[in-house]
Amino acid sequence: MDKLIGIPFKKYNLPRKLVLIADLSIIATGFLTAYVLRFNFNIDEVSFAQVIVQVIFIVLPIYSIAFLWSGSYRGIIRHSSVEDAVRFFKSISLATIATLSVALLTHLLSMPEQWVIPYSVVFIHMAVSSVLLAGFRMIIRLLYLTYIIPRDGLRSVLIFGAGEKGKITHDVLENDRYLNTMVVGFIDDKKGLNGKMLAGKPIYPEEKAFRKILKRKKVCEIILAVSPDKIKLSRKKMLFDHCLEHGVNIREAPPVKDWIDGKFNSRQIKEVNIEDLLGRDPIWLNQDKVSKGLKRAVVLVTGAAGSIGSEIVRQLMAFDSKQVILLDQAESPLYDLQNELLNMFPGERFEIVVANVTDWHRMHRVFEMYRPQYVFNAAAYKHVPLMETAPYEAIRVNVGGTRLLADLSVEFGVKKFVMISTDKAVNPTNIMGASKRICEIYIQALTQSNHIRTQFITTRFGNVLGSNGSVIPLFRKQIEAGGPVTVTHPDIIRYFMTIPEACQLVLDAGFMGRGGEIYVFDMGEPVKIYDLAIKMISLAGLKPEVDIPIHITGLRPGEKLYEELLADEENTIPTHHPKIKVAKVRNHNFNLVKLAVDKLLNASKTGSETELVQQMKALVPEFKSQNSEYCKYDEVAI
Repeated sequence: MDKLIGIPFKKYNLPRKLVLIADLSIIATGFLTAYVLRFNFNIDEVSFAQVIVQVIFIVLPIYSIAFLWSGSYRGIIRHSSVEDAVRFFKSISLATIATLSVALLTHLLSMPEQWVIPYSVVFIHMAVSSVLLAGFRMIIRLLYLTYIIPRDGLRSVLIFGAGEKGKITHDVLENDRYLNTMVVGFIDDKKGLNGKMLAGKPIYPEEKAFRKILKRKKVCEIILAVSPDKIKLSRKKMLFDHCLEHGVNIREAPPVKDWIDGKFNSRQIKEVNIEDLLGRDPIWLNQDKVSKGLKRAVVLVTGAAGSIGSEIVRQLMAFDSKQVILLDQAESPLYDLQNELLNMFPGERFEIVVANVTDWHRMHRVFEMYRPQYVFNAAAYKHVPLMETAPYEAIRVNVGGTRLLADLSVEFGVKKFVMISTDKAVNPTNIMGASKRICEIYIQALTQSNHIRTQFITTRFGNVLGSNGSVIPLFRKQIEAGGPVTVTHPDIIRYFMTIPEACQLVLDAGFMGRGGEIYVFDMGEPVKIYDLAIKMISLAGLKPEVDIPIHITGLRPGEKLYEELLADEENTIPTHHPKIKVAKVRNHNFNLVKLAVDKLLNASKTGSETELVQQMKALVPEFKSQNSEYCKYDEVAI
């Protein structure tokens, strides 16, 4: 049967002329059938000569014009849709009205009997032709699905969501013979849908689907086909966990905004992003203060080409600022950001500055030339293992750069200086975290000194999803390379936040503060990195420890099992935003802090790494090295 039916149409659609001829043949057959029905199957009363004359000279010309006008024959029959049905309705309705008009005219003109069409025949013909034409298309579609699409080795899938998007996803999957999938049903917990059918497939509640149907139908994949605004993130996480427990892959149909010309194809069905599962429901901010503060202002963003800095720039560009200065020493990423902004904001006022934040002459010139009113300092070295082997660089860039920018902000009367800090600055166990804590101490002490008009704000948060060098891009590369995925410790946990969310909170906190505060962001629930590795491997359609091994490499120098957002001596008080809290900070003597920081920066030019680390520990007493060669200096009095 496959050889007889499938081969002629495996590569080609039915020609339009052939479809039109088939449709007109059905119209002719339907007209004869209408006469037979009109005379209650009494063949003797039917004049076949009369029928042939009326078909050739009246019916076929009228229907030919109607089909050509509506284009009903142009559609691909096996993919017949609602739009095709509408075209048929229009063409048949038009043809029926025209035929009825001719019938009325022949009666009024008392034409010979062979030209007269009974009114009842016109209406019976319309009904019969509609059924025959629809049946013809259904038969073609059935033949295609049965004999042309291969059924051997098909992967059984369930669609989560029995709404309009679920139905469209079903049609896309069923019509793609190269996809090698077969939809066996839908999952939807709406009580009114339980036990019903959609597109000829049963709808199951989730509990029944996972308890019985997955095994019975040998389901290997579930496709999420629900609009993002109709499913909570917690619900999405729960569904993924269920799929993970049952060894079933999960993918997601694209949101409507990503459809091409109002449609999507099977290639747009993608794996669920791990970022979606780690993120949280959207945080909406009241940005009136931000908008008012930035109106016609000059803003300087350091580290502008980095993950956080570039997103701060994107969000700043949405406000009515006078000028945004993008400063970074990374030339190529800064160039890429410049091109992106030129496409997104043509004609907007922003300036690109390639410079090093530790260069006093260059930075002084930048402040003198642009006179920024707001500074967002995102420039920093942040990789723990690298800074553990390079204390000099951590001190030079993180401490030296921040101090220079802070001093210049005071000198040039900057209104607000917002520093991006890290949870690793709390009870630091590594060089990077200690360097950022020294930055916090310096600007707190600067704020607490007299006659300072600049408001210094510190924002502190954990890891951001997708940032340069974060664990997620690393795992993704390792999985693409076939493994192994490396985890430092099976119990290590981290907090995660999306980059846009973190930057929104930075802006909000920056204009919330009056100076000297450390704002701590609600990072949500901590994530176990080992579990994260398992989920990412599963999302890639692979099996952990089978397809992709997971290797435990041991904690790296300076690495903690978990990060803290507040030091032991700090407490928090709430703000107007539920996701932002302000820490009660310690008092610092600016002269003593300045002396200690000067000593540290001077030592970085000539001193040994041992001397540098010892001075850092003296400046930050809670700095206790962990899994590091510097542990031996923790109890040494300086």
